[in-house]
Amino acid sequence: MSEAKATHTVRFSCACRQVTGSFKAHDRDLPLPMTLCHCDTCRHQSGLLCNSYATLPGGAEFEVNGSLEFYKASKAIFRFFCNHCGANVYVEDTNTEDRDICTGVLEKAEGVVRLKRHIFVVDSKDGGMSDWIPDVDAWEGFSKDGKKLEADWKHGSKASSEKAQELQAHCHCKGVQFKIIRPDESSANFTAPRGDIVGPPTTEQGPSKDYGAWWLRENGTKYLGGTCACNECRLASGFDVQAWAFVPKANIQQLDGKPLDFKAGTLKRYDSSEGTYREFCGKCGATVFWHSDSRPGLIDVSAGLLDAEEGARAESWLGWKTERVSFEEEAQNKNLISRLGAGLKQWRETRVPSSAEKHDLGDGKYESDSKKPETGNSD
Repeated sequence: MSEAKATHTVRFSCACRQVTGSFKAHDRDLPLPMTLCHCDTCRHQSGLLCNSYATLPGGAEFEVNGSLEFYKASKAIFRFFCNHCGANVYVEDTNTEDRDICTGVLEKAEGVVRLKRHIFVVDSKDGGMSDWIPDVDAWEGFSKDGKKLEADWKHGSKASSEKAQELQAHCHCKGVQFKIIRPDESSANFTAPRGDIVGPPTTEQGPSKDYGAWWLRENGTKYLGGTCACNECRLASGFDVQAWAFVPKANIQQLDGKPLDFKAGTLKRYDSSEGTYREFCGKCGATVFWHSDSRPGLIDVSAGLLDAEEGARAESWLGWKTERVSFEEEAQNKNLISRLGAGLKQWRETRVPSSAEKHDLGDGKYESDSKKPETGNSD
């Protein structure tokens, strides 16, 4: 077989397309093994619960063009991201000379990447997203020289975080730092268009008065957490699965207690569409916020930035939506998102819910024998 027929050119680009590139891989090397990394550095540098990478074969021809920034995450690790939209693009390790492509920027996933493993899962304390995709091995560190984890390894400390009234969050370089406070009377005192995490759009979709305070969970004591597979989130983060916490703007503060300021610290804004905005750290590339003119009172916060004592899922603060992956119909890596959706449902069935959660139907609705959220709704 000729060299031309034995190789495959894979192209990639970020959300704004100011960064584009390609690499070549032998057909025999495809699909490339994909790794989900749960280390503290990856979570806080991306804002996601885990980062999805594929290591390029040694000597693979690689080309990239555009407005790249690099962030030195450690002595040997350099992370490259678009300085316009914030998308993570690739990572270089100067010790091993490995180059890892961020799988969310690939123009296609089928036949190019295949999920192989979870690594550095212990850093998450509670398992993070590895519990939602349980059908591949989870490792304490790197799989090549690490320890495979058993199901009962968890190190979370839920009790201490349940008592906390503030939850701090930060990107890896700490150029962006803020805190979230517990839901209060203001948390449901506004309306916002229903998020896709509640369900796919319909012709009957209306304002939140039709659905209640859908961003609150467990009798209004927690915020909604959810996963998203939309093309915009994938291309703007550089990874396949974005994890959001839906938090009222009034419940997000700067560390000194002042109101949230989208110009604070190292935040940069990317206008992803008319009236829709994304903030990311201009120094380390972490995805931070999503918000829009259509719902100014509600902010999507990147869940990987949260620093909850019990672990990455911050379950004393967030009630996770398990019935749906938002915009799952748009998923590029359909195999991965299908497994995530199935894993979320399995996780919900096997865990022990709190008394409030047993009655929580989501979408701001509750069983008839459970109290309505104490915060109420102005409508």
